Amino acid sequence: MKKTALCLVVMLWIIQIAQAGTIDSVNYGAFGKIMLYHPAGKPTSVALFVSGDGGWNLGVHDMAKNMVSQGALVLGIDAKHYKKELAKQPGECVYPAADFEQLSLMIQRKYAFSAYLKPILVGYSYGASLVYGVLAQAPANTFKGAIALGFCPDIDINKPLCKGTALLVHAIKANHSYYLDRTPGLTAPFVVLNGINDQTCPYAATSAFLKGLPNAQLVGLNKVGHGFSVNANWLPQFKAAYSKILSAPSFNPVKGAQQKSTKADLAKTNLPLTLLPSPAKNDLPLVFFISGDGGWTSFDQSVSESMVKEGMPVVGLDVQKYFWNKKTPERTAADVSRALAIYMQKWHKTTFVLAGYSFGASVIPFVANRLPADLKLRMDGLCCFSPDEWADFEIHILDMLHLSGDQGDYDVVAEMNKVKTVRPVCIFGGDEDSAARKKLQKDGIKVVTLPGGHHYNNNYTVLAKDLLDNITVNHR
Repeated sequence: MKKTALCLVVMLWIIQIAQAGTIDSVNYGAFGKIMLYHPAGKPTSVALFVSGDGGWNLGVHDMAKNMVSQGALVLGIDAKHYKKELAKQPGECVYPAADFEQLSLMIQRKYAFSAYLKPILVGYSYGASLVYGVLAQAPANTFKGAIALGFCPDIDINKPLCKGTALLVHAIKANHSYYLDRTPGLTAPFVVLNGINDQTCPYAATSAFLKGLPNAQLVGLNKVGHGFSVNANWLPQFKAAYSKILSAPSFNPVKGAQQKSTKADLAKTNLPLTLLPSPAKNDLPLVFFISGDGGWTSFDQSVSESMVKEGMPVVGLDVQKYFWNKKTPERTAADVSRALAIYMQKWHKTTFVLAGYSFGASVIPFVANRLPADLKLRMDGLCCFSPDEWADFEIHILDMLHLSGDQGDYDVVAEMNKVKTVRPVCIFGGDEDSAARKKLQKDGIKVVTLPGGHHYNNNYTVLAKDLLDNITVNHR
């Protein structure tokens, strides 16, 4: 009788899995083995689910299975393994946000998503603390949001999480545990589901931590402690939180709502653009800014806003969306030309500057050389923030499917030499280890070195002023 009952339970479990989709795994970088829970149909979202410090066990396995009903491809991350790998990373602090973004990119490439979906972070217990830190340190528009199940703002880890964009931490016990401070700079929803009876992360303490925190929400679970074993006691609230994050406006539309630009304007180009008009009336050029491969994040936005403060309107192109599917230099130049024609006329500008960051910086000399002749005459300058030696016209993920060491097909330095007549300037952070910088200097391209690394200590004002100074030089 017991064997029969057990067989029925197993059969029901198998049927549930079949209805929800399939489960498999993949190994990737510091994460090690990642469990993949596929929905029955085409995924409409991606969830990166971090376990508690006990690792990927039956409890989180069951939680992940329930998440696929939201149409999500769920990636199960073993926090126990990842914590050990984080401890091996060099440096005074760790930046897991980069690992999580690369994981999401790799998986969506592996399964041939037609467009990139910003992932939702989910974490339980230890994982709940970690996803809060990841969301806070990442640039805006890296992740769609985060859900924390059983959240405390402290984390056991041998070195602090890096500040990144907005995270602040302080040591509880140096080299052992750290407290993740309140982060008023959260730019995506952070929803916490905590049990009223939680003895590990007391509800009152979590409530006090989150009170008045922008973009944060606490959902109390009446019949829950620190465990989430009874689905009826937490799953409806989780589904509501997940739906809320999915329907929340992304970073670009939020910014767009603050501008006078309209959807009708953007529809004319059918390109993933961010529009930042300038109220200033002057003869300064329009800046066409191409983002880094992370897409249009708070970094690109902040740099562009600084340009607007200097009196230059900006049209920004989201690299992650535009180059998710392969383009050619000619196609890119044609699309940029079309956008320039529309917004130079709309904003009454007679000249423009091409600017780009990282991936975008590597692309713009190829665009500049392929613009129509009449448009080239109206180009006032070329500003490249941290270009690479080689460019490509498609987003690639290093080490994806064990393919590494590939370089782009297009020689950036050689192409830069073809646009010397517009006096291009290339800006690098002093802490960057860039072979491109040395080659550009050797070929007589103007190079400016600023304090900091790849984000120049987030000194957006200096970047905008350097671009403006270079335009002024070109007018002499």
